[in-house]
Amino acid sequence: MSSRGDAGPARTAHGDVAVLEVDSVTVRFGALTALSGVSLRAEPGTVHAVIGPNGAGKSTLFNVISGVYRASAGSVRLGGTTLTGRRPHRITALGVGRAFQNMAASPSESVEENIMLGRHLLTRAGFVGAGLKLPWAVREQRLHRARVVEIAEFVGLGHLLDRPLGILSYGDRKRVEVARALATEPRVLLLDEPVAGMNAAETLRMSEIVLSVRASLGITVLLVEHDMSMIMSVADRISVLDFGRLIADGTPAQIQNDPAVIAAYLGTGTSTSTETSAGTGTDTGTGAAPAPAPAPSP
Repeated sequence: MSSRGDAGPARTAHGDVAVLEVDSVTVRFGALTALSGVSLRAEPGTVHAVIGPNGAGKSTLFNVISGVYRASAGSVRLGGTTLTGRRPHRITALGVGRAFQNMAASPSESVEENIMLGRHLLTRAGFVGAGLKLPWAVREQRLHRARVVEIAEFVGLGHLLDRPLGILSYGDRKRVEVARALATEPRVLLLDEPVAGMNAAETLRMSEIVLSVRASLGITVLLVEHDMSMIMSVADRISVLDFGRLIADGTPAQIQNDPAVIAAYLGTGTSTSTETSAGTGTDTGTGAAPAPAPAPSP
């Protein structure tokens, strides 16, 4: 990763960084309650982690925030703007960028073109303007590509811009996913298992990127991850879910010693997960909701 802290200017296209508030969110899939009255507050310019055993509701929470799922009750707000009920592209336009666990990328396209996809909602030149190469559309395209280069440099991919995505290492492809989310100029960046499947060196590099996003860009990071050593090294605050309920919220030191968290991970309480020990292990599951829910209607 580039060590240049100023590689990405501390600005967004959507205004100042704002508080992300999840207020009493409940999600039901038929008779199954995936989230039950979950509330959390991600302060501006912090790294806020969401952890929990398999099936705890972490991915469901991300899907509600980003508009993929509708909440049965409760609300999500970014600053003074309610996100609940909005379509995903509208939420992205309001300043919520998301990097997915499963990379939705085009392997035959270059790194530059994949990152450029994140600029789509910020582009005013439509198909006609771009196709006719109108002067103002050409200027806009040039500015967007310059910004893509800045972002690629910021995450350590500047030397790979012309490479097809498909030939890159797994760790580099994951960084392209983060770069594409940053290309939307978010106020809040959602990272869904950014180090899943990575080796130690790749995990360290991604951890450095997360810290740089906070320190250099001032962007709030909401992070779902199973690698507890990584979480403890980057998070300012941690919220813990178990069976769709918030069971703890605090600093890494508070969470590491919380009896309810230890019980959830060790399976000595209501949870039956036995894959992790609190604060030290790595949960290898997906954390996904056990049943799908429909996307919002148009």
